[in-house]
Amino acid sequence: MSDTFCTYYNREICHSCETLEQDYSQQIETKEQTIRDALPFFPDLKLEPSCRSAQQGFRNRAKMYVTGLVDAPVIGLWGETNLDDGRELINCPIHHPKLNPLLQAMPALIQQFQLIPYRIQARQGELKGLIAFYSPLTDQMYLRFVLRSQECVSRIIKSLPTLQNQFPQLVCVSVNIQPIPHAILEGPREILLTPKTYIDHQVGPVRFRLAPQAFVQTHFEMAALLYQTATRWIQEAKPSKVLDLFSGQGAFSFFAAQSAPEILGIEINPEAVATAQQSALEQGYTHLKFKALDAGKIADELHSYQPDLIIANPPRRGLGSSLTLIQKQKPQHLIYSSCSIETLAMDLKALSEDYSLKRIQLFDMFPHTGHFETLVWLKLVPHSVRSLGSL
Repeated sequence: MSDTFCTYYNREICHSCETLEQDYSQQIETKEQTIRDALPFFPDLKLEPSCRSAQQGFRNRAKMYVTGLVDAPVIGLWGETNLDDGRELINCPIHHPKLNPLLQAMPALIQQFQLIPYRIQARQGELKGLIAFYSPLTDQMYLRFVLRSQECVSRIIKSLPTLQNQFPQLVCVSVNIQPIPHAILEGPREILLTPKTYIDHQVGPVRFRLAPQAFVQTHFEMAALLYQTATRWIQEAKPSKVLDLFSGQGAFSFFAAQSAPEILGIEINPEAVATAQQSALEQGYTHLKFKALDAGKIADELHSYQPDLIIANPPRRGLGSSLTLIQKQKPQHLIYSSCSIETLAMDLKALSEDYSLKRIQLFDMFPHTGHFETLVWLKLVPHSVRSLGSL
């Protein structure tokens, strides 16, 4: 048996934190070396000091599968040999302390309101999972019930007074419909059950609306450091026009609002765009605009918008076809935030002919795992220098 701060790890129930037994300084050194090894085409690479995380209580988002029976529900992970034999995980030490009491209250609520857990092998039942997020600075929380169908939505609505009396921070509750029997937990349809359809989320000095389906960094404190660092770099770059690709709820844009006279955010999710635009209006940021477009297919639509700085925060798969837009427009500066060193390396190699690496920094968004966030600042190499390099 291992001896760490996590009883689930020690009892071999959960090994999601696969490097938990490793000294934390060694974890950081390993991640830093991973970056160096992935970017050999920048031979003079020098990392800024890495941003280190707290060891426990840092995760603000809980994403749990629900298995078992209605009279004995299990909230946590799927089973290892039989997916329906779930593993309970309702007191995870890396969760923010406000999340676990909510998870611990759910089995009784599931029993009381007969929310039948979904059985994967039999393809029967309704409740597939629970997703919760807590925002510390506003003390607000949302909870999403992931269901196979709408069959038990009315019972969940009946449970809301009980749930919200017990957890006053829970201001937004929704149902996500996922009818397809596969491993992806979330479906495309979201049904809001509370009058408030978002939570107020504050990161550092920036406050904005956060809708349940919108992307949000799971590590609140590390996200604040990431956005603040990007803001300092943007201030140093002094852009006149900024394009924020994969803008989500607009976090990078809101942080950069004081540093650029014109910012356009591009996001494929129309609900996130509407929420971001409303947040901008409420704060008087008339120079922030958001459009619902696919960041990978916007070259033709944005031919007249010529930014001198692009912010990119793509999903794990990387820039994709939006790389073509960057190569075509060749902004003076590119600030790229990535959760995947593999796709980051692929994209940066494609850009290395035109851009030099100005700064790079590791943010330990996912402690005790091999994953991390990397923030990169690329600067366009003058054409004359590029021409000499090709001789």
